Amino acid sequence: MESLVTGLLFISAIVLIGLVLVQPDRTNGMTSSMGTGASTTIFGISKDGGPLAKATTVTAIIFIVSALVLYIIK
Repeated sequence: MESLVTGLLFISAIVLIGLVLVQPDRTNGMTSSMGTGASTTIFGISKDGGPLAKATTVTAIIFIVSALVLYIIK
């Protein structure tokens, strides 16, 4: 059981790293948060990341749950 959860943790970590690296930037860097675009980024214009962001969220949840399960069974 422990090796199965460890394998799931390892695979989800690799997939999570890949998904985060593939995602496009959501902002234009520091200039958008310091300049005129600050009010729109702070007060609620949120971009839906689409299926890539949802896959990242699911993979992160799998990673966290498998890490907690591994901690509990060890």
